[in-house]
Amino acid sequence: MLMKLAKIKGFLILMAAFLAVAGLGENSCFAAVTVTVTPSTTSNTYTGPITLNITGLSGGEQVKVQTYLDLNDSGVVTANDPLVDVFNIADGGAEVIGGITNVSVPYDSNLAAGAITTTLNFNLPLESMVGQKIYRVISNPAGAFTPVTATLDVTNASIGQSISGVIYSNGVAPLPYGIVAVLTVTNQNYVNGVVANASGQYSLTLNPGAYFLIPAMPGFYANQDLAPEVTLTNGGSATNNLTLFNGTVPISGSIFDAVSSNGLGGVFFQAQCQASQTQSLFEVAFTDTNGNFTVGATSNNWKIKISDERLSRRGYLAPQNNALTAFAGSGPVTGADIGLDKGNALFYGQVTISNLPVPNVAVGCNDSEQLFSSKGYTDANGNYGVVALVGTNAFGTNSVSWNCAPDVSDESGAMSGAFANYIFSYVNSVNIASNQSVLQNFIGLPITATISGQLVNNQGIPIPNISVGANNSTNGNQFTTAYVTTDNNGDFSFGAANGQWYVNANCCGSDGLDDIGYYDPVNLHVVNIPPNNPVQIVVYPANLPVLAQPGKVSPSQFNLNLYGVNGDNYTIQSSTNLETANWATFATVTNLPSSPYLIEDFQATNAARFYRAFESQ
Repeated sequence: MLMKLAKIKGFLILMAAFLAVAGLGENSCFAAVTVTVTPSTTSNTYTGPITLNITGLSGGEQVKVQTYLDLNDSGVVTANDPLVDVFNIADGGAEVIGGITNVSVPYDSNLAAGAITTTLNFNLPLESMVGQKIYRVISNPAGAFTPVTATLDVTNASIGQSISGVIYSNGVAPLPYGIVAVLTVTNQNYVNGVVANASGQYSLTLNPGAYFLIPAMPGFYANQDLAPEVTLTNGGSATNNLTLFNGTVPISGSIFDAVSSNGLGGVFFQAQCQASQTQSLFEVAFTDTNGNFTVGATSNNWKIKISDERLSRRGYLAPQNNALTAFAGSGPVTGADIGLDKGNALFYGQVTISNLPVPNVAVGCNDSEQLFSSKGYTDANGNYGVVALVGTNAFGTNSVSWNCAPDVSDESGAMSGAFANYIFSYVNSVNIASNQSVLQNFIGLPITATISGQLVNNQGIPIPNISVGANNSTNGNQFTTAYVTTDNNGDFSFGAANGQWYVNANCCGSDGLDDIGYYDPVNLHVVNIPPNNPVQIVVYPANLPVLAQPGKVSPSQFNLNLYGVNGDNYTIQSSTNLETANWATFATVTNLPSSPYLIEDFQATNAARFYRAFESQ
């Protein structure tokens, strides 16, 4: 009996050894899960993709990929490391809408079962930030395997210009592991960033240019009005110390899926507060793994604005003009909750210049109701995917019409970076249905000429600080130039491509004519390339209508156009003798439907005919 037990025990030992040799264990029938990142080290000027390889999975298995900023370069996720991104991906999986793969959402390009290969765009905000990142892969649902990690180390490129300094907490003590975000002076667009070391010291190499430096760290806020402006010339360097302030009044809430109510971890957002004319407070924050967040605020109104750039990997849209406002009074604020909608329609296609694909370009879309915005990024083949939302959304409305364009310009309309010498096509008011994909390619035209001119009022006084640009339609594609702001002399100048362009001064908004009480009766000023003369745009006070030159239609009829403000009321009069001032009303317009508006005079039997128009009640 003892011998029999001994033989059985020996058999079990042999089987265990066999299983070990075969790569099997007691808790799994598969090899251990691993993840690698390629490249594992790169500079902040790298333009290629980041490739993740995950092996050892079961066929069709889904995982969750989390990205952390490794503030202390330990290679291990710690409590202070912010979670900056999360996405799900399955072996053989992809997000498909209307039969088309959304290439902005990571998908598996590895045909082998049990292995995932996916690429990530390096140009997203925070992605190229100098410092170390940790990619953490966990099973979804949890428990199938122990989480595995890999690191990506982003270093300073070897270029001749740099900025450096120390980040201080409340202007007193150095703040370990703070972040410095670099924005362009002209438009405040994010350029790059760096994580400071344990002594609060930071250093970042940049191309020549003019920049603002904004310190950031979850739980701390910065005053943007104190942001130093740095101009780097070739081979130059600058030193600037920065200050962050710890918020004493917390604002807490959650960001979640508007349909399932599941928390969304790693969502990047900004908290902003205009505390006074000289205090524009700013803070960056991220949700934790459960979608919860806490912002260190002050006793003011704070707006929570979600960035659409980093939502592209998940297929969600960002609320556009509906940022959450939270009042932080004398005590903590709770319940600052935001539901996000996932896209259910898709714009896709390719971005090209001279029939060559353009990689690493953001393509942005927004609905015509200005409720949502979404973005995607072109891959190495110039292909992009951007989600849209059709049907009832978190705001209770139904958006079916969308606008899309390559996002290669800054807030002032000036083309940026490598695309400064090109003009790209765009689309407006494209109808799309739920679960539909719309093919929309975009092309770039090289700038070949300059359109310039002056904006003045009807008394010849220059009008500054109004944006002016031009539009064009070529071979069924619509194009728009940069929109530039007029200077103190009302002058403007911008690049244009070959063709016929329609120049216009922006009518609406903070840099529009209506904001200063003017309108342009002509609206569109035709310019052919190359332009012969500068464009003179004459604008009029909003309550002053303009009548265009009359045209004779018949022996008893004149037609003329009335220019005015849509929705206003106007009276149009005629006279046969200016010396007697015998003006007679022959037409009234209630709620002007459009400008210009056709006015018809059927009583024009006299050789002399004069017209005037004025605003009426």
